Amino acid sequence: MKTIIRYLLFPLVLSVALIVSLFSIDADWYPEIVVTLLVLSAMLVVHLGERIVPYRVDWNLAKDDVSTDLTSFAVIVLALDPLIKVGVALLLSVLLISFGESAVWQVFPNQWPLISQLAVFAFGAEFGRYWMHRFSHSNHYLWRVHALHHSAERLYLLNGYRIHPINFFWNYFFGQLPLILLGAGEPVVILYFALSSIVAAFQHANIDSKNGVLNWVFSTNELHRWHHTTDDRVGYKNHGSVLIIWDLLFGTYYSDRTAASDATNIDNVGLSSPKSYPVNAYFRQVIAPFCWKRCVHREP
Repeated sequence: MKTIIRYLLFPLVLSVALIVSLFSIDADWYPEIVVTLLVLSAMLVVHLGERIVPYRVDWNLAKDDVSTDLTSFAVIVLALDPLIKVGVALLLSVLLISFGESAVWQVFPNQWPLISQLAVFAFGAEFGRYWMHRFSHSNHYLWRVHALHHSAERLYLLNGYRIHPINFFWNYFFGQLPLILLGAGEPVVILYFALSSIVAAFQHANIDSKNGVLNWVFSTNELHRWHHTTDDRVGYKNHGSVLIIWDLLFGTYYSDRTAASDATNIDNVGLSSPKSYPVNAYFRQVIAPFCWKRCVHREP
């Protein structure tokens, strides 16, 4: 069982989720509901995997952080995501009225097989998200927003939802939205949601995964731990949200195989600075970017 969880859990869950999603879309069998249930089921499987084969046993112990993560999860899932969907629907309605169904901006290859559409959509969405993620580590003002995500002092399932609302909006604005505006249909958007949600569930998972060749395709938990380390020599690599391809192409890929021999602090995650950031106070984290000097002490 432990061997299966380490080596096969991620590819099995991802494969089953995509196959069932494709079937529900093809059969027009309430695909949004089906995909949502698949994602929730995957989260439950990840939670169980963390208990059976943890990467670090102490990361399964709460550090007064669960309420912060659950609050962020609720804000994203119950408020921001529905708000974005309504806003995009209204925007598309305006564009269709203004330019018509055959407008030149509708260039997405909806006539391709759905799995091929997914590849195009994923590569395109990840390109925008990769660069915004990378810029958020180099631009001081963007970092004030993105720091909320890096405030987690352990990695486990819910960390993926510890994200500032503005960060969530720019991920969508520079990721999925351009492709939707270029004509990507609802089926591929739903399928990308299945892909990205399953990968996200495993990305922060406290599972001792051995992903092998998948580490050259997806942003797995083995790779994403390096992104969260406090070791400034190797931290903030692997910016990919779902795929790791843009890190490979733009030189920010980092793994156990490419790691420097003295890089020993992968397990120390969180913010190296500022130390007084409100780590487990969600609403203080949300307002922190707007009152940084007053709300967050800056060490010399």
